[in-house]
Formats: sequence, structure tokens, C-alpha cells
Amino acid sequence: MSPPTDSPPAAKENKHPERKRTFNPAERYLGGVNSLPPAPTLLSELLVLFKNLDQDIDKVVGMISYEPALTAQIHRTCNSAYYAGEQPPSDIFEAVSRIGFYQVYCLVVSYFGAKTTTMPGTAKGVDVDALWRHAVAAAVSASLVAEEAGQIKAMGFTAGLLHDIGKLVLASGEREAYARVIERARFESVPLSGLERTAFGIDHAELGGELLDRWKLPPEIVTAVRYHHELEAAPVDKELAAAVQIGDVIAHQLFTGSANTGLLKTSDVPWQILQMSPDDLPRLLARSRSEMENVKEMLDL
Repeated sequence: MSPPTDSPPAAKENKHPERKRTFNPAERYLGGVNSLPPAPTLLSELLVLFKNLDQDIDKVVGMISYEPALTAQIHRTCNSAYYAGEQPPSDIFEAVSRIGFYQVYCLVVSYFGAKTTTMPGTAKGVDVDALWRHAVAAAVSASLVAEEAGQIKAMGFTAGLLHDIGKLVLASGEREAYARVIERARFESVPLSGLERTAFGIDHAELGGELLDRWKLPPEIVTAVRYHHELEAAPVDKELAAAVQIGDVIAHQLFTGSANTGLLKTSDVPWQILQMSPDDLPRLLARSRSEMENVKEMLDL
């Protein structure tokens, strides 16, 4: 007869490997949400072009021509009062040339970003329209901050637009339960991220970063989304995360008139990272407000 042992049999550790996956909060939501949008590989491809000084418009047109709905959106934008010429564009090449590469890229990011708002159940967990308006405002503001800090403007726009994408995933997975968590954060004036981690085992920033990592977006964007509330925790690439944090504050101020909406407060940390000053905030706010007028028309907001 074998002597008793305090250690559990090794076989029990691997008997139900699927249980391990159950305790991974990111896998629970990213693997369980129905109709999660596919990876927007076009964004990564266009961002590569942005890093080249010689941007080939033929390549841009070739990339976007496989998305009929996007092509139609570009034509509509080109025919709007802001961009319209004496004659409508004869083809997508002329439309892209008239609008400009950066504006087309913003349309592409917004096109894919808007798809995330249509995940089943999101409207039961968040105010989708308000979240989308905030996302666009954050994209505009973060892009301007990034530009002034010597970063690629398109990177700032992308990270700003997607910084709260984790909220949409949580809303789709938890629906009314997530709405109650948001309401509690507002009522008790406590950080939403902390309540999210307590209730669901993960917060929207970490979940959003995990999703963008799976989508294989550039690591700077993944880090910016994952750490836009906790800059000190970011291991690398803090600059874009700092731009998004400032852009987030500006976006709230654009719609509420207060830079300290809820628990979003400007601190010295993001300004120091970017070698900028809080004194730059009023000027950035004015630039963001002006830029938003153009974007509203372009995106039909």
C-alpha cells in the first residue's frame, strides 16, 4: 500500500484544460462576444505608408478599393460641401487625391471603428452614440497632441478613436450588468476601471489593448490603449499613451466644458512625458474644437 501524500495527483491538473481558459477574462470576452469585428489589417497597412515620406497614392487606392462601403463613403465625403469641386470625382483615385491621404485614413479608421459599435447588446450596456462622439473627439485631440509632440498624427488619431473600444466589448458581453457598473461609478464618483476589474476581472483599457494586440495593430497603439489611464505602468512607448490621455481629457472638455469631468484630471505626468506643458491645454483645446468641425462634416456626425 502506497503512503499517503499531500500533493494532488498530477493528472488532475490537466484533466480539464478548458477550465484554464475560463479564468482568462480577456479570452472570456474576446472569444465569447458574437460578431466581434474582424481584424482591420488595412489600418496597419496604411500606417506603414504614413512612415514613408514618399506616400504612393496608387497603393492607397489599391488597398481601399476592396472595401465597397468604404469607397462609397469616400465618394460621399468628396461630394460634400467642404470638399466638392466644380465636378464630382470621376473615380476613387481622383476622390482620394482631392480629399488627401490623411483625411482618407481618418475615414478608414472611423469606418472600422464604427463597426465595433454594432456588436450585439452594446446599446444595453453603454450610450453608443455618446461613446462614439467621445471617441471621435478623442481621436482628433490625440492626433493634434501627437503631432505637436513630434509623433505621427495618424497614430494619435487611431489610438484616440479606439481608446475605449474595451467598453464596447464589455457592454456587448455584460449588457445591463455593465450599465449598472457605469452608473455606480458616476453615482459614487469612483474610478470606472476599478469597478470593472472587481465585477468582471478586467477593465476596459486592458481589454481594449488585448483586442488591438490580437488585431496586430502597432505596439505603440496597443500600449496607448492599454495604459491610457495608467501611464506610469506602461513599460515602453509612453509617448502615444500620454497623447491619448491628454486627448481624452480634451474630448470630455469639448462636450462638457470641464477638463476635470468625472475622474479625468490633467496631471503633470503626460505633459512631462511629451515635454510639453499644461499651459498648452487651452491652445490644444481651441485647435481640437476647430478640427472637430471639419471631422463632423466628413463623418456626418
